[in-house]
Amino acid sequence: GSFLPLAGGTMTGNIDLGDNIKAQFGTSQDLKIYHDGSHSYIQDSGTGVLKILGSGVTVQNSAGSENMLVITPNGSVDLYYDNSKKFETTVGGASITGALDVTGVITADGGLNLNDNDKIKLGTSGDLQIYHDGSNSYIDETGTGDLRIKSSLFRVQSSSGEAMINASENGIVQLYENNTERFRTVSDGAKVTGNLEVTGTITGSGGSFLPLAGG
Repeated sequence: GSFLPLAGGTMTGNIDLGDNIKAQFGTSQDLKIYHDGSHSYIQDSGTGVLKILGSGVTVQNSAGSENMLVITPNGSVDLYYDNSKKFETTVGGASITGALDVTGVITADGGLNLNDNDKIKLGTSGDLQIYHDGSNSYIDETGTGDLRIKSSLFRVQSSSGEAMINASENGIVQLYENNTERFRTVSDGAKVTGNLEVTGTITGSGGSFLPLAGG
């Protein structure tokens, strides 16, 4: 018959290798291509890396009808689920189509940007929701439990930084009006700075009292 010279030449027919018969490349046979009867392998067992060079790289199903991975030079890397693109690298980072389920920690050094009415949901049933509806901002506890804020020092301020509420652990709670303190708790009760207007009855340990304005 006709043979391929050891110095090389052009094959005009197929090369058929049986199961577990390997095409081996390199002096130490570091690169192997084979089929074991169940699965197919491209195996690099050397000390270097396996490089795939191409003007573009596409990984598809065996029928060639569905994309799984598409790599475009000077462009995006796209990942698919059931031929539907779910992940895409962009010039600014990456874009995800659909939900992102994370079992570990998300670190966002550049911030987290959400559109109006897009919510950060916390808890198995998403009971705690944080969002902006285009007009107002919300911290929404939709479950049956409490909304608890834990801090050694808690402050509520206006958007310009004016004090509205200050609360200190083992200390005072202060309420403000136009950045001026009007009410504070003290060790034996409370203190009001300014007038105290009461429309009902003030009841103390010494009995009940009428408001100065009458009653």
